[in-house]
Amino acid sequence: MKDIFGNEHHVLKRNMRDYFIVPPFSVLNSMDVDWLKRKRRWNDLINDVGDARLGALIAKNGKTESEVNLKVQKLNNGVSILDAVLVELMLKWFTEENYKTFDPFAGDTVFGFVSGYLNRPFEGIELRPEQVKFNQIQCDRENLECKYICDTSENMDKYIKAESKDFMFTCPPYADLEKYSDLKDDLSNMSHKDFFKLLSKILGNTYKKLKNNRFACVVVGEVRDKNGIYISLVPKTIKYMLKAGFQYYNELILVNSVGTLPLRATRSMNAGRKVGKRHQNVLVFYKGDTKQIKNNFSEIMSKNQFYESKNL
Repeated sequence: MKDIFGNEHHVLKRNMRDYFIVPPFSVLNSMDVDWLKRKRRWNDLINDVGDARLGALIAKNGKTESEVNLKVQKLNNGVSILDAVLVELMLKWFTEENYKTFDPFAGDTVFGFVSGYLNRPFEGIELRPEQVKFNQIQCDRENLECKYICDTSENMDKYIKAESKDFMFTCPPYADLEKYSDLKDDLSNMSHKDFFKLLSKILGNTYKKLKNNRFACVVVGEVRDKNGIYISLVPKTIKYMLKAGFQYYNELILVNSVGTLPLRATRSMNAGRKVGKRHQNVLVFYKGDTKQIKNNFSEIMSKNQFYESKNL
């Protein structure tokens, strides 16, 4: 390879995937072939297909929609599961090894497992005891440094000390889109007014738990009310994080699989001109002085160096 002066240079050509797993662009395509291969390897290792909350996604307000839900039932036992590759990316891009992570809405096993597997000690709070038990068993199987706490996130002060964590990642309930349990403190059972009140309180409290000059990530998606109007979950989440003191630093769009979307979109477009939503919003925030990022985070090394011992 010659430079502009005609001098010969021998360099090893690398592409962005070698360093970042996927290019660090604002749109992430979870249908990419390499993404899907990597996700399958993670899923085989984690072994969480939603057994701890069978049918949650297909039962909303006590009703089922047979045509759509018979197909949905075949996907992860009818529940939504966090994308492990998305988690891996957030950990690789916004943390360092041995950084302590936490999730106030722990949900399934994925974030805790991947965090522990990549040497980021994890603590998570989850309301449902059956989910806590299941998650802990999965993590203990691999001797991961992960701890699941059974309680409401309103009580996180009991478990998480101030400025003790290096990264907060969470995917809170999308209001009442998916019903998780019948427990009174479950946000998915609440009115939208009560849901937002509690979400604001919990997200606000996470700011105190993070050390200075650290990142936080919230994965959310819009939800429609009974009249088909978006409830503004995305902008309100941003508002709550800013109010707490975070700075809004990155916005990424995660493109999801089509799945049953053609069935649903055809009906919703004809009935009410509603487009089918195929993405989630990945919101990244920062606590501290952004000028200090380069001093607190090392250059992202190559994928092969970073994961050679993980066999991914």
